[in-house]
Amino acid sequence: IIAVASSGGLVEIAPLFTIGSTVEAAPEMRVYTPLEVAGRNIYMREGCYACHSQMIRSLRDEVERYGPYSLAVESKYDHPMLWGSKRTGPDLARIGEKYSDAWQVAHLNNPRDVVPQSIMPAYRWLLRTPLK
Repeated sequence: IIAVASSGGLVEIAPLFTIGSTVEAAPEMRVYTPLEVAGRNIYMREGCYACHSQMIRSLRDEVERYGPYSLAVESKYDHPMLWGSKRTGPDLARIGEKYSDAWQVAHLNNPRDVVPQSIMPAYRWLLRTPLK
């Protein structure tokens, strides 16, 4: 039992010694600002991850629709990880680069104002609720 447990532990721990050569470098990565942390907390609190993922897979149709596939280093400061794979709504990994801030506000207030076929619920209270 000790030998099997030790072998299993070694298999789990050994890759950590080579992680520097397996994770891409991204010098532009930085710790989240307080406003970004507040947004991420709202994303978790409202359960947005139940319908949206935050990881573009390397499949051709996903890259064409959402942009470059997600790299592991992009989630360096994400705890807990919220990648997921649910696609009721679009992947959100690069959505901030695609639409303006005004579009995002309008969409959260009433999604059908900007995407008529949307099934996403409205989050009107986010406009009236101050960040804590």
